[in-house]
Amino acid sequence: MGWGQPLLAQETADVYDLPLDQLVNVEVVSASRFKQKSSEAPSAVEVVTAEDIRSYGWRTLADALNSIRGLYVRNDRNYSFLGTRGVSRTGDYTSRLLFMIDGRRMNDAMFDQGFIGEESMLDMNLIERIEYIPGSGSSVYGANALLGVVNVITKEGKKFNGLRLSGEVGSLDTYRGRATFGKQWDNGTDLLINGSRFFSHGADKLFFPEFSGTNGGIAEDMDIERTSRLFGKLSYRDLTLRAGYVDRYKRVPTAAFGAIFNDKGLFTLDKQAYIDLDYITQINADLGIEARAFHHWFDYESIKPYDLILERVENYDALDARWWGGEFKLTGTQFEHHKWIVGAEAQFDQRQHFINFDIDKNLLYNNSDRNGWRAGIYVQDEYRLTDSLLLNVGLRLDQHHMISSLQLHPRIGLIWDVTPTLTTKLLYGSAFRAPNAYERDYYLTDNNSPNPNNKEELVKSYEAIAEWYPVSGLKLLGTMFYNDLKKVLIQDSDITSPTYLMFVNSGHYHTYGYELAAEKRWENGRHFKLTWTRTYVRDEVLDGGSWAQDSPKNLVKLHYAEPLWDDTLRLGFEELFVDQRRTLANNIAPSYHLFNINLALTKPLYGFQASLGVYNVLDQHYKVLGGSEHLQDTLAMDGRTVRFRLEYGF
Repeated sequence: MGWGQPLLAQETADVYDLPLDQLVNVEVVSASRFKQKSSEAPSAVEVVTAEDIRSYGWRTLADALNSIRGLYVRNDRNYSFLGTRGVSRTGDYTSRLLFMIDGRRMNDAMFDQGFIGEESMLDMNLIERIEYIPGSGSSVYGANALLGVVNVITKEGKKFNGLRLSGEVGSLDTYRGRATFGKQWDNGTDLLINGSRFFSHGADKLFFPEFSGTNGGIAEDMDIERTSRLFGKLSYRDLTLRAGYVDRYKRVPTAAFGAIFNDKGLFTLDKQAYIDLDYITQINADLGIEARAFHHWFDYESIKPYDLILERVENYDALDARWWGGEFKLTGTQFEHHKWIVGAEAQFDQRQHFINFDIDKNLLYNNSDRNGWRAGIYVQDEYRLTDSLLLNVGLRLDQHHMISSLQLHPRIGLIWDVTPTLTTKLLYGSAFRAPNAYERDYYLTDNNSPNPNNKEELVKSYEAIAEWYPVSGLKLLGTMFYNDLKKVLIQDSDITSPTYLMFVNSGHYHTYGYELAAEKRWENGRHFKLTWTRTYVRDEVLDGGSWAQDSPKNLVKLHYAEPLWDDTLRLGFEELFVDQRRTLANNIAPSYHLFNINLALTKPLYGFQASLGVYNVLDQHYKVLGGSEHLQDTLAMDGRTVRFRLEYGF
């Protein structure tokens, strides 16, 4: 984490030369698709900055999101999944949240999955800020913005102003190498290029008591993971070209989906890439235009060895997806007291191919191939009724090839500045999620029946928010929220049912909760944040209506960063508490604390900069839920780990 002295001074100035009230009441773009103060956004927005990433030493996007109010991460030793305000269904691939990079949708076109672990597209050094918009977002973004939106905004090349080489070493035989070049030329051209390689052997031995009859229940050398990434961004005047690629291999130690335990042939491989061309300009002082075109692809494959009548058979599971499209948006302020946007976007899912078969037995279990269009038109208006009263309304109409009905979803937010330092908000919105291609086409040969009749999930959300800025640099937040989530797609596990293993719209959830937060930033870089999310999610189907699975009732998060020796060093502390959760077997996964410490050298020494992070300091082997694909009801996570990073800037 090192760079030259002039560059460090510039980056620090970019953040800490801002007035303190702007450090906690920041400008955001994700809530309404145009810039507005977070206090004026129709949401309880939370922003994580590049300074926060450096202060607390987060290694992946999952680490950063895990620090945010109301969010919690579950890792099944293959992928990382994100729960929000008590809703986290195992096996949903985080498809009920919309993930974006620089405003570009990144959920894949097969599972609608959002990737947040080492399988994600970006290295953490590229992130300028993360904007999290809780609540329904279909009036702005359409499908998948069911429970919230995460927008990761990348840095410009001028932030680096040269070449940086970085190396990282840590526990569990973990290594990362990275090279980043960034520069802005006199004519305004800005270039950013980043490449990295990651390898982790993981735990040598992992014990799973459920498999004690095989190798004593020990999975040996089964936690290996490696990733390669490339990312580039080129801007010239009104045009920006972005492209990214990630290739990730992971062995799976959990013997998921009935695999042979401790068989090193069990792995998953993911490859993703995208290219995006964006044109943004002002036609005049009152009218702006944005046009965008993109192309994505995603390949996945997995080998699963399993026993078939005492014979080892390898099952091959694979998909390939290709999709492309574009977007057009107008933003205007011609009418007094109004700021409006009108937009249209379309995506052609050119290929959604999924296949599953036994390699040696010539047994085909699934082979589906589909394509189709999804499109939406939307309008948003921010209307200042009085000096202290703001009305934000929006409406979007969507057509999606996976469902037959058009989707029309509104949002309305009434924002009242009670005093110059106190703002209150009343919000209502609805949203939908269409079945993804996997949920639509998955079937077994013995019933030979896909899921042609599953429909869209729907949510209605209500929220009341109060934001108070009593003194410079301090923000106090309180929210109350209620969600009615219905027609949730659930895979039928009843072996006697005619819809066994099909995805049917049988789920129904009610979410009640509140959040309290306090955040203070000082001019010298000191930072304090404390949040508490209290939720109760009621599954109306489970046991006739009861506490939902994988739904912690309390999330408490404390962050404190202290500058040392005139901010030569930055010491960051992170304490995360996750309450107990109900498992799929109706047991209780115990609550746990995660305590992390990070020490970062913030002023370069002979061009070098370094950081040392200790994660899970208390060495808790805390437990997360296993999914329906696991024999294990809970999965134990790693204990204490250490990472050291050294970077040199040219």
